[in-house]
Amino acid sequence: MKKTRFASSAAAMILGVAVLGSCVSSKKYKELEASKNALEQEKTAAQRSLEQANADLRDRDAKLAQYQQQIAQKERILNELRASVNEALKGFQEQGLTVSIREGKVYVTMPEKLLFASGSTKVNPNGQSALGKLANAIKTQRDTEIVIEGHTDDVAVASANITYKDNWDLSVLRATEITRLLINNGVPPQMVVPAGRGQYTPVAMTRTPEARQSNRRTEIILAPNFDKILKLIQTN
Repeated sequence: MKKTRFASSAAAMILGVAVLGSCVSSKKYKELEASKNALEQEKTAAQRSLEQANADLRDRDAKLAQYQQQIAQKERILNELRASVNEALKGFQEQGLTVSIREGKVYVTMPEKLLFASGSTKVNPNGQSALGKLANAIKTQRDTEIVIEGHTDDVAVASANITYKDNWDLSVLRATEITRLLINNGVPPQMVVPAGRGQYTPVAMTRTPEARQSNRRTEIILAPNFDKILKLIQTN
């Protein structure tokens, strides 16, 4: 009878250990399974993050390439415009005329002596010739704004002068006179904007005769409308 009881107890103990072992194994399995799922989710999230980063990088590179292409196209437009104006005015560089590119625009700088007698608002024949050649070079640039800026030195206008009362007047009258000449030579009037700057935008700050002479100038500023021009190029 005792042997039977002992056998039953032993069997129960073995069964209990087996069940406990099974529970531990099942719990461990579930823990491992959860850890595996978590790792897979992390891997998937990392993969998606990497794919998004790569997509963002490709998008940035595409935008950068497009931006660089636009810059190159703008530089080409400006260089072609400057070359065209230079060619048209090549006989006047010896008289102090310059053509340059600044801030995305072409600047044609004409000294006073090329265009006007001292204190005059009427363009002389030599200046009329230069403006006629310039008009021929730019009148077909329909998507370009042309700003005519008159500049003077800081010497006050004589009180007896009846044509204009100060340097503002002088600079405006000169800009307007040049505007009329360009229009008379075929430049569409809607392209041109005259502006008087007086003495307030000097290129030389000293008050020597040479500095004042350099400040007496007209700047014809050619500002292409790049959006329209590039759109036209893409259409064609």
